[in-house]
Amino acid sequence: MVAIWRTLRIGPRWRFSALLVLTTLVAGALATGGVATAVRDAQDRRLAEVVDQRALAVQQAVAAEARRYTDTVADLAAAVGAQTDLTATDFAAITSRTSRTRLPGATAVAFIVPVNTPDVAAVQAKWRDRGARDLTLTPEGDRPEHLFSVLSRALDNSVVVPGKDLTVASEPTEALHAARASGQVTASRTYVLLRDRNLPEERRQLSFVLVAPVYGGDGTPDAGAFRGWIMVGLRGGDFITETLRQAAQRTVAITLSDASVAGAPAVRVASVADGAALDEPGLRRESTVSVGGRSWHLSVQPTGAIDDGLPGSLPAVVTWFGTLVTLLLAALVGTLATARNRALARVEEATAALRTDIARREQTEARLREREAELEAFAGVAAHDLKSPLTAIAGYTEILAEDHADAFDPVTRRYLDRMAAATRRMRALIDDLLMYATARDATLHPQPVALGDLVEDVLTVRRATLEEPPQVEIGQLPTVVADPVLLRQVLDNLIGNAIKYVRPGTDPYVAVTARPTGDGWRVDVADRGIGIAEPDRDVVFATFQRARGSEGYPGTGLGLAICKRVVDRHHGRIGVEPNDGGGSRFWFTLPDLLGPTAESDVLSPATDRTDARPDRGAPARRPAAGTPP
Repeated sequence: MVAIWRTLRIGPRWRFSALLVLTTLVAGALATGGVATAVRDAQDRRLAEVVDQRALAVQQAVAAEARRYTDTVADLAAAVGAQTDLTATDFAAITSRTSRTRLPGATAVAFIVPVNTPDVAAVQAKWRDRGARDLTLTPEGDRPEHLFSVLSRALDNSVVVPGKDLTVASEPTEALHAARASGQVTASRTYVLLRDRNLPEERRQLSFVLVAPVYGGDGTPDAGAFRGWIMVGLRGGDFITETLRQAAQRTVAITLSDASVAGAPAVRVASVADGAALDEPGLRRESTVSVGGRSWHLSVQPTGAIDDGLPGSLPAVVTWFGTLVTLLLAALVGTLATARNRALARVEEATAALRTDIARREQTEARLREREAELEAFAGVAAHDLKSPLTAIAGYTEILAEDHADAFDPVTRRYLDRMAAATRRMRALIDDLLMYATARDATLHPQPVALGDLVEDVLTVRRATLEEPPQVEIGQLPTVVADPVLLRQVLDNLIGNAIKYVRPGTDPYVAVTARPTGDGWRVDVADRGIGIAEPDRDVVFATFQRARGSEGYPGTGLGLAICKRVVDRHHGRIGVEPNDGGGSRFWFTLPDLLGPTAESDVLSPATDRTDARPDRGAPARRPAAGTPP
């Protein structure tokens, strides 16, 4: 460049002007490239956030649908088990509310029984006498045991012929045996349903079945004895299309694969997409969902529709605009090169304009940071802000159900019932979310709290919502120093769980006792409910974690997490252990902040009693340590 300038005999002033123009071009190109890159990066981050949101919504939708399907199958199994002598008429009545509307993708529901080869004729006669008049049991192969469908009902307007021997297919056979061994609802590996194998190749779908073991219910002659299984078949393509299209919102392509076989590649079951997926591996989201004890792999990838709400041309606009500004500045500098003073003045003006542009960009970045802060705050207040519209939805739903019930047909009334139930579930979840946030962020207001009075207050409120009051035993309870509002939430959650998680037909039982420890008090809330298995005792206090066996009971998975957070903030500990009389014994500790105090001044003056407290003036005594309820 120096040699060219010397060849052209460019004077110092012109060299300086040319250098100034060149510098302007380079600086403008760098600034334009930097801003365009920043805008593109911001858009990429926003796109990734949108994909994350859609992927989370899809995962939650699959998990929620899986729980709903397994709960339905478990409910059907319990209803069948409650029958003393199950007949075809009973089976039809029990399954009458089961349909593809309630279970998208479902094909049929059937009652399966195991039959040894010598007993085939007798079992066939037995079920014909119970209403399955056209039943014909045809054993397949020379197996010692066969698995026959003796009662069935189609859910897809097709014709179902009972009597099939399911041992011809390994997938349902494995699921049936696994369900009987575990006592839980179990999903099979994916396969083509026996009833679909006669369809043309293009109409076949990879499908699976959900199986629940049936046991004799309380009050039946064979109470607790194994009777057979309830099995529901689901076509994978219909299931994912009908349940996940709304969650996809045309912006993502969803692929569902069966990854339940260890060491084997996942089997693609079905996919749903309203457009071509973007070939960008960095935007693909993978997750795993458990369905009936098996792992299902979800792959979510954005489609071209996801860019509809994003200004995709903004980086190009910034680039063109920056380039244009750079060229204009360079032309301006070149035009003013004839006079250094004017050129310097123009350069100063251009510099001022550039500074203004930088300031504007800084303001834009500040606004972007402010929006990011608002998004972060949104997660904290969303639950609180959702309560008002949810209350309105609940109110209008109640008005429609009570004041205008005669104007609706049964299907519409059923939809209203489902809306009301969903509103109640969402309200409970929002309340738990708010309480969970409060337990973390609220300022503690410790003060002396009489546990006896607090327990009585909780039980009074609980009894008002129950048709039959629970059996209650309350020992002598101390006065502790704690936040009364948060401590009441702990007791309300533990007592509420003791009342709620009981086996059908069993009266709730609650025992609340306390005993001193080396540095404080241990409070026990015991029940005789369904209990918690050993592997689950360490995880039930985590957020959104529920113990096995509680699937058929309502809950959000936050109650025990709230209890742990409150106890932690009081510098105590919380845990659960089996109760000597059956059920569970939840306990938590609180440090003794009252100092050295006479026992008669600390313990609530009440004696042990059942479902009633004696006069508050009764003499106080300490409960025996470790005495089971």
